[in-house]
Amino acid sequence: MRVLLINPSYPFEEFPRLLVTLPYLAAALRSEGHEVEILDLLLARTTPDKIERRMERFRPQAVGITSVTLNHHIAEGIAEVVRKCDERVPIVMGGPHVSFEIEGSFRRLPALDYIAIGEGEHTLRELVRSLEGRMDVRDVRGLAGIDRSTGRAWKNAPRPLEDDLDTLPNPARDLVPLARYLAFDSHASVVTSRGCPYECIFCSAPAWTGRKVRYRDPVQCVDEIEDLARLGFTEITIEDDLFTLYRKHFLAVCGELIDRNTGIRWNAFSRVDTITPEIVGTMARAGCQAICFGVESGSQEVLDLVKKNSSLAKVKEAMRMTREAGISALASFIVGLPGETDETLRQTVEFAEELKHEFGSLYGFHILSPFPGTEVREKAADYGLEILNSDWTQYDANHVVSRTAGASPEAIQAVSDAYESTIERYVAYQDHLVATGQLSGYELKTYRRRKRQSLLWKLLLDEVIETLPVLRGDAPAELTRHIVEATRARPPIVAEEVARVLELGALVADTTPEGVRYRWAE
Repeated sequence: MRVLLINPSYPFEEFPRLLVTLPYLAAALRSEGHEVEILDLLLARTTPDKIERRMERFRPQAVGITSVTLNHHIAEGIAEVVRKCDERVPIVMGGPHVSFEIEGSFRRLPALDYIAIGEGEHTLRELVRSLEGRMDVRDVRGLAGIDRSTGRAWKNAPRPLEDDLDTLPNPARDLVPLARYLAFDSHASVVTSRGCPYECIFCSAPAWTGRKVRYRDPVQCVDEIEDLARLGFTEITIEDDLFTLYRKHFLAVCGELIDRNTGIRWNAFSRVDTITPEIVGTMARAGCQAICFGVESGSQEVLDLVKKNSSLAKVKEAMRMTREAGISALASFIVGLPGETDETLRQTVEFAEELKHEFGSLYGFHILSPFPGTEVREKAADYGLEILNSDWTQYDANHVVSRTAGASPEAIQAVSDAYESTIERYVAYQDHLVATGQLSGYELKTYRRRKRQSLLWKLLLDEVIETLPVLRGDAPAELTRHIVEATRARPPIVAEEVARVLELGALVADTTPEGVRYRWAE
């Protein structure tokens, strides 16, 4: 069977990384002999014509679409275009949003036929078998559907989580536009475990991947990292909810990286109560350059209420150990959590600044989005939280969609806006810091990547390469000139990036009798 998998874009300009969600699904389908294509729109604008062209060329017999809450409305639009292209093709959606919002998803989107609940590799394989008539669709565990005659949703028995992750085929990354990700200087994602045992009420991860953590073979994980390095990726993000949870697994992965001396740099997510000098020292030797810690609040009362099971003292100790190991620490905060007041907002801002001044820690603020599947949404009233709306386009961690008794939506938004304004001023000031040699380490690397990606973002989203004319004469010089005109970027930066992308082989020059035409590599 021909199956098309679609990855929607995000509704705001963030710098995406190469994820493994759809490549894992594609590999699972390939293992049963199906023909699979991925339409990856993360580094593109989601437009009807892109979907229509792929539907016309590939003529899929089933279409799968993934999404999270913040881009679910884009996924809905994709499903509607698919349905206009083919009135009969089965459409299945997966991802945490639809898994926790089954009836609402069917109600909002008449084009939707099925929802794959939770981890989808086995569910999608069995759904395709049922579409081929090889099993009854009601026997596909982990699947929900809609009865067209009654308009009622049905839900099959739940699917157990996959205990042995090593039985899953390696993700089919050859189906995604690698050239674009390499040109963009994107991180590539690797998963070494699934699951999280903690109970933070604002997070849907435990309900999504389970509280029992399942681990992959460390040797296979590092094999995958080396494969990505051979493809040209220079940085990896380990996407585990908590990479440093299980000491034996963590040390085995890091030990493999150290023994093989891959030279690849990587980032990970962690909790401050899992950090020791041995852990961060091992991570540094294995190539870790940054750790993102979910700090969440500068108020101990708020941390206790949201079941963070952490303390402000542990936060500071983790930041100190991380800095001493030579790793950059990123502290992530959420404003608008249950128990938030004007006073706790002030404490959080002050604590974030303390971490920056005492330990050089970078930090970021997000606004609480009570996503489907989180305890904070399901028990909002118990936590004194009022959910203001379920307009999913607002659930992007940048808009206030809930309120507490002690902090108005305006006060919460003001903290976020002030942070964004500070970041904008600091980013502008970084030009001066770089020019005077005052920026170094991870911040300098991040600065250079941001400059590079800002230019590539324009090239990719505005489809500059696709609309170039045939170039004559000195093709690279003409390419640079056209890009400068299209992006208004500085010529030296454009020339440097053109040379880099051509050397990578991400851009291909096709010679014709009329001249040279550039295109992104397949």
